[in-house]
Amino acid sequence: MPKKRVSLTLDESLVGRLDAEAEKNEVNRSQLVENILENYFNRQAIDTAVIFCGDEDLKALREYEGRSVLEHVLQHLGDENITRAFLLVGQERDEIYEEFGGRYDGIELNYVSEESPEGTAAALRKVSSEISRTFVAVNGHVITDVDTQEMLEIHMDENSVSTMALTSVEDPSGYGVVRLKGRKVLGFEEKPESYEHLSRLINAGTYIFEPEIFHNLDSDSLEETFDDLAEKDMLSGYIYGGKWKDLSR
Repeated sequence: MPKKRVSLTLDESLVGRLDAEAEKNEVNRSQLVENILENYFNRQAIDTAVIFCGDEDLKALREYEGRSVLEHVLQHLGDENITRAFLLVGQERDEIYEEFGGRYDGIELNYVSEESPEGTAAALRKVSSEISRTFVAVNGHVITDVDTQEMLEIHMDENSVSTMALTSVEDPSGYGVVRLKGRKVLGFEEKPESYEHLSRLINAGTYIFEPEIFHNLDSDSLEETFDDLAEKDMLSGYIYGGKWKDLSR
């Protein structure tokens, strides 16, 4: 990206703090200021979403309350000021495109397909060249009203590569139960037979990612990626108590 020289007038003590921080991070003053400004603007809003909707039985097109699940998902993303979405449609592009086309209520829709099923993380890798700032990702078969701005604030406070929305269910035995310490996800207990000693928190299907996520997609499975991120202390949890409906069940 082209650079442009600008002149700033700052308090002398602030310049001293900048230089000390720049030396600590082994960058120059200009690079540090650029990093601070980029982080600031990234915190203000998220405008890009990725939607996982490439399953063979097209759960995203199941009807719920008179509309497809994916339409509910897109409506919510529009309400959250998303203006660009990448639909990871797998081999099912034609049916989804036929229903939604290239735009939905102000959201530009981009379709990412594949010749054969490769896994959710492999599908996510396909948009790495298109996304260069913080973005939200959602499961196309889950209806929620997650406040992504509030979730973003938690995400930035924790300085994580990824933040996962978590919801509580009465019987989590059919899900992966999340082990949480503070806001950090420690790991998952997959479909536990006994969960009395565990939380009832599960993955709610909404995620916030930094672009660094693309360097951490070492497997084809997003579930395995989350395990790796938890081990590396790169995954935070955002406990969410609003609407949640999983239409895959």
